Amino acid sequence: MQDSDDQPHFRFNPRAYEPGQAFEASDKICGSCARPCVWEHVAGVYARTEVTLCARCVAAGGLEGVLGGRYSFHDGEVEDCDPALEAELMERSPGVACFNPFVWPAPGGVPLAFLGYGEEGALPAIPAVEAAMAAAFAELGWDAGPSPHAMIFRTLDGETYRVVVDLD
Repeated sequence: MQDSDDQPHFRFNPRAYEPGQAFEASDKICGSCARPCVWEHVAGVYARTEVTLCARCVAAGGLEGVLGGRYSFHDGEVEDCDPALEAELMERSPGVACFNPFVWPAPGGVPLAFLGYGEEGALPAIPAVEAAMAAAFAELGWDAGPSPHAMIFRTLDGETYRVVVDLD
C-alpha cells in the first residue's frame, strides 16, 4: 500500500514519475531507509557508491552516509542561486537525462523547473517555448525547430521559459 509520502513532489523536476524519467514503481528495499521503495530512483546519481534509493529518501536528502560522501543528482552546476535552493536542486531533486554537463538556469537566484525536451508532446507548440528555443539556437547561429537537444525549463510561477541546448 502506498502512503502519501511515498511519492513526494519535486518542484524542480515535476515530471520525475513519468515513464522513462527518474523513478519506476518498485518493491526493492531502499538502501537508506530499509523500506520498500514504492518509487525507486533509476536516474543517475553522482556519488562514490551505488545504492537503491526511494523517492522519499531522495526528497529528504542527507544521503552522504549511504552514498559515501558528497553526491549530486545532476551532471553540472546551477547558476548563482540561493544556497538552500541549490541544495534542494542538487541533493534532493532527481536529475534529468543530458548529453553533457550543463548549467541549470536559476534567474534571480531561483532554479527553474525542468519540463522536458524540445520534441516532446505539446511543448514545442507553446508560443513561449517556441520563442525560447529560437533564442537559444540563435545564440549558436542556428535556426530552431523542435529538437531533442532543447532542454525546456520554466519559472516556478509558470510565466517564463528558458531553453538550454544540450548537443551530443
